[in-house]
Amino acid sequence: MALIVFDMGRRVETPIRPEQKRVRAAQAISAVRPIERTDAPHAQQASLQAYTDSEERKPDAVAFVNDIMHKNVQTLNPSASLRQAWNLLQTTGFHHLPVVDDQQRILAMFSDHDLLNILAKQTPSQLPAFWSQNIMGIAIKPVLCVLQNTDIRQSSNLLYEYDIGALPVLNDQHELCGIVTRSDILRLLSHYGPMELWA
Repeated sequence: MALIVFDMGRRVETPIRPEQKRVRAAQAISAVRPIERTDAPHAQQASLQAYTDSEERKPDAVAFVNDIMHKNVQTLNPSASLRQAWNLLQTTGFHHLPVVDDQQRILAMFSDHDLLNILAKQTPSQLPAFWSQNIMGIAIKPVLCVLQNTDIRQSSNLLYEYDIGALPVLNDQHELCGIVTRSDILRLLSHYGPMELWA
């Protein structure tokens, strides 16, 4: 199983997937026959034949999260304050920051979405104390992670089923080596086309 869950640096039991968003396999459909145009003018048939005979550029093979993940991951130290985390989110433009220890083990996941939800509930008088709080008070744990050789389609299913925006990617020693987000999946679709490329 490619899904690995870490809680404060320790691997924990993998949770059961949420039933309401579980992706079901679709049934295969019969092959579609190509349309034969017998009534098209000769010039159109010649250009159609030239198009079908031409070599199409095959996209690069993309199969694993290692192929699309961000390798230069910005991380937070568990002792960071909410202000430090917010400043890092602002300067990097990222929406998710893994919280790691000195050995690059995942402790928690910090996101701008969670921060903004809690910030909206603060009164003006609470703001100075709010920004000095430790990030671990609102960072999400346990953290769902995948290994770098996890199939992209499986990673997409995990992002959807668990309704999360990012998956930290771990190497064989369970150290953080990258991160894959919903945006990475969408970017892949826009550049490489249909999902059959990953099969």
